[in-house]
Amino acid sequence: MNHSLLAQLQMLRDQGTGNPVLSNPYPEVKGSPYWSEFEIGSIVFSEKDTASNLMIAFNAFNHTLVYQMDRDLMAYSPGKINGFILGKNSSNQIFRSGYMVPGIGSNRFVEVLVDGEFTLVNHKFKKMVDDPGATYGSQQSKTFQNAEELILYKGGEAYIWKPRKKNLIGFFGEDGYKKINNMANSYGLDLKEINDVKRLVMLLNAGN
Repeated sequence: MNHSLLAQLQMLRDQGTGNPVLSNPYPEVKGSPYWSEFEIGSIVFSEKDTASNLMIAFNAFNHTLVYQMDRDLMAYSPGKINGFILGKNSSNQIFRSGYMVPGIGSNRFVEVLVDGEFTLVNHKFKKMVDDPGATYGSQQSKTFQNAEELILYKGGEAYIWKPRKKNLIGFFGEDGYKKINNMANSYGLDLKEINDVKRLVMLLNAGN
């Protein structure tokens, strides 16, 4: 082992290693509980301690970060780590724990899209639903389904993004709604599209 790998393993052990998990705990359910396949990424334990270049995957059904250690799979839950990073280039995805998700609490990992006075996150999760393609009486009658919701934070308040006038006025007020509506028209933003909502929040943070 090289010194870098030894240091990574030592950091993982110092942080409690995580809990062992099965490679496929739901063999009777179609699809995967993971949001995407295992890929190179990093586990963020604190602002100072990050373990990099690990094979990791996000289990979006039970909201754990899973990593490969030798031939075993180990998992960290929200609160045990600050977050994780999927990928190792400019297009990587940053997930953090500790954000209050309305109706659920802070025991979730969320993808941070925009940081600032207005913070925008994407709450990604998997649901176990009836499989519409299953034959009658089939044991594989359940499947995993992707789901996500945008959440906006400002001044300790959380708003699940719903681009309807009534909802936007409830969070931003009349003047704030007019400002958002004007920006959407000026920049050609579709407030139902994630990338356009991200751009809107960046504009708000820039004071536009």
